[in-house]
Amino acid sequence: MKKFKKIYIEITNVCNLNCTFCSKDNRKKQEMTLESFEHILKQIDKYTDYLYLHIKGEPLLHSKLKEILNLCFKYNKQVNITTNGTLLSEKYKLLDKVRQINISLHSLNEEKLENVLKCGDYLSSKGVQIVYRFWTNDNLLNQVLKYYNYQGEITNNFKLKNNIYLNKDKKFTWPSLNNEFISNKGTCYGLKTHLGILVDGIVVPCCLDTGIINLGNVLKENFSDILNKERTKNIITNFNNNKLVEELCQKCDFRR
Repeated sequence: MKKFKKIYIEITNVCNLNCTFCSKDNRKKQEMTLESFEHILKQIDKYTDYLYLHIKGEPLLHSKLKEILNLCFKYNKQVNITTNGTLLSEKYKLLDKVRQINISLHSLNEEKLENVLKCGDYLSSKGVQIVYRFWTNDNLLNQVLKYYNYQGEITNNFKLKNNIYLNKDKKFTWPSLNNEFISNKGTCYGLKTHLGILVDGIVVPCCLDTGIINLGNVLKENFSDILNKERTKNIITNFNNNKLVEELCQKCDFRR
């Protein structure tokens, strides 16, 4: 039986922001029910120890976040969350047992940034790994460095203090069928180290696919059957042979 390094579960595709850099789609906006979430946990239980509760949407918006997390802990899963940080001051006390929280700082003003950093301090003291993420922005970087009185070396990834890290990155283009063709040669970690499950149960090869490569629905089919489908196996086989058979993969720049 194949075991994945991580599985992404989109507990909601609703977001409280409308950032220009985030891809848009026409999917129905909804949050996953507790019943559906536990059904999925039962299906994937033996396939991974690590859950990432996001693909699109803001996971802290889920109305039953506490119950969602309790179900994760019931099934002995290590939980990772990526958030835009805007709701962290309201929800941070629910998160002190998760493994890691990635906080995207791109859309925060100075006042909200300081609140997020204070929440990060609290959570890191509980053993949670905090990763602040942002794209190159010297003003934002200077604010974070000043808050932590950091005097060390500045690289793309570095440790600010115990359990707190900073990750500088560049903007990327979300994969889309509307993108230009790049290549039919290459590989990806999708379906090899990870896969995604969307809010409606659709299984996708990676965390950047919002349903274009629909491998099946785990709320209607057995997860093991989805992994054994011809399309799923064909994608993996061709990845292993440095070939991209899906149009979305051929137009995805992120994999590079």
